[in-house]
Amino acid sequence: MSLARLTLTLALLLLGGTARASGDDRLVLIVSASSPVAHLEIIDVRKLFLGLRVAPGGVPLRPLDNRADARMHEAFLQNVLGMSDEAFERRLLAMTLREGVPRPAVYYGTAELLAALASDPSAVSVAWARDVEHDRRVRVLRVLWRD
Repeated sequence: MSLARLTLTLALLLLGGTARASGDDRLVLIVSASSPVAHLEIIDVRKLFLGLRVAPGGVPLRPLDNRADARMHEAFLQNVLGMSDEAFERRLLAMTLREGVPRPAVYYGTAELLAALASDPSAVSVAWARDVEHDRRVRVLRVLWRD
């Protein structure tokens, strides 16, 4: 019985350590290293991902929807856009039907997203800081959310 308790205690300690490690997650706004964009306000990020035109310095930006991680997407929707996934999808559909605004390109893999972002100076996306901190092809504009 004491071996079972010891095993349970160790498992709980390990899970607790994992939970603390995820507390270091940072959702960041990223652009290509060659992008002329130096800063974007949160309101501009919201506008961009909701289908409105954002063109700092006259260069229209293009959002890339990062869905490589469900938790990241949920954090982005709740803490940056301030809406549920269902409300976001309805908004994108309405913008497409009413105004002909194309939906943002969706990426389900971080490597593909970073390659697309690096090749387009007008593209903007989000990612976990740990996934982009050593990638010289992209630049972090700001931290959007911290766990």
